[in-house]
Amino acid sequence: MWVRGMALLLFFAAGWAAATEVELEVGGTSLRYDMPAGYVRVSEESPALTQYLQAAMPPENRLVEAFYTPADIQTLLAGGGAVKDTYFMVQANRSLESHTVSASDWRSLLVQATAVMDKVDVNAQLAKDGERNQRMSEAAGKPVRMELGKVAAPQVYVQTDNEARFVVFIPLTINVDGEPLTINAVCAGAMVLVANKPLMVYAYRASSTPADIETAKQALGSSVDALLALNGSTQRSP
Repeated sequence: MWVRGMALLLFFAAGWAAATEVELEVGGTSLRYDMPAGYVRVSEESPALTQYLQAAMPPENRLVEAFYTPADIQTLLAGGGAVKDTYFMVQANRSLESHTVSASDWRSLLVQATAVMDKVDVNAQLAKDGERNQRMSEAAGKPVRMELGKVAAPQVYVQTDNEARFVVFIPLTINVDGEPLTINAVCAGAMVLVANKPLMVYAYRASSTPADIETAKQALGSSVDALLALNGSTQRSP
């Protein structure tokens, strides 16, 4: 039962209050991150959950860290209902994280990425990963099948030389050992250069009402702004 609940972690999360500073390791560089008050690092609290979340992600991305409350993990491990708060995730691209990316190169990459973002067929891209269900099943120790509804292309709502923030809606049904669960999530995400390391930062909510969308955007904004403030927002150029 707990595995089905854990699947919801991709789409849940938290409020933002006084934070605790933690370190994240990205390509040999330690980055400072403000963990929201009352939250824990998934990697420390539940290695099994970390493995499951990683299994759900594209293989080219690495889960740097995820954050949620101890109460939420107890709900999930007990096989309870949906977690109600915002859920945060930081990811790195495996092929890029060991490199030092200059500000000018990053600006060029952002321009290229955002120019086509609203034309991306998300379902077609995700369909290329034909081993996701197998990875998730192995991590869960039971059969898992994740099916996406029609995912609209991400919509950019903030863009600067250093970052692009976007929102995407994710209709999802996950079936674990014959028990289906359907949600309609919203994800606010950012592609951002932090201390010359490209990162992807996400804030998820399990429903996509106007209030949920705004909450996800605000949570993402707080996370990214703090990340840049702690590590220096000015990037080196060649």
